[in-house]
Amino acid sequence: MNHRYLSLILIALLAPVSAWAQSKPLPRTPDGKPDLGGYWNLPQALRFNGDLAQGKEDQVPYTPAGREAFLHRDAADDPTAYCLPPGMPRMLHSPFPMLIMQTPGLVAQLFEYQKIWRLIYTDGRPHHPDVTDTFMGDSIGHWEGDTLVVDTVGINDRSWLDTEGHQHTSDIHLIERITRTALDTLHYEVTVIDPKYYSKPWTHAGDMHQIQATKGLPELLEYFCNDNEQDSKNFVETKDHLPATK
Repeated sequence: MNHRYLSLILIALLAPVSAWAQSKPLPRTPDGKPDLGGYWNLPQALRFNGDLAQGKEDQVPYTPAGREAFLHRDAADDPTAYCLPPGMPRMLHSPFPMLIMQTPGLVAQLFEYQKIWRLIYTDGRPHHPDVTDTFMGDSIGHWEGDTLVVDTVGINDRSWLDTEGHQHTSDIHLIERITRTALDTLHYEVTVIDPKYYSKPWTHAGDMHQIQATKGLPELLEYFCNDNEQDSKNFVETKDHLPATK
């Protein structure tokens, strides 16, 4: 069968399902907030492809220090190559699912990748007064209508923003906005604020899609990067061979 006709047939068959998903009321928790819970697929839907510039490197708002840091990045220094956590927002580029669990006062993100978790407190507390820089940072959230707004500080400088190697300092401040726009869709937006490396806030957006299991419930599997790790010994320096940016 001609592939074009096959595609049209599939679109016609799937359209009613999509329309049904869009028309169904969105689930809510007992306290009336949108329910973000479920298993979500990350990188394919976000379309970052491991590069926050998304093919628009000439539009990245570098400071001179930020441009220098990017130009001198080295694949041999990629923290994830040594099984360190990817940090935020790079955590959302991992090709593994995420489970969101939500209670009044707390939204928890559980990642299959290295069994990492992230807690977003929505009970009105401020950032920890003695926050210590960590890979995932200190996150608090509040609701603006049906959108969860997440404020994260205290991220250390030992991670990259993305697989491409955009750098950040420990002064980084993330603002994320998460909205359930359909039964099977979360709209995600992240703004990177790091005045030392970027002259203005840098925003990216995309959609995450819910994972549907063919039988029973989806699940998170056990995965540890440093279990039988064989990669790092093969790494070579690349900083002298990287293409220059404009």
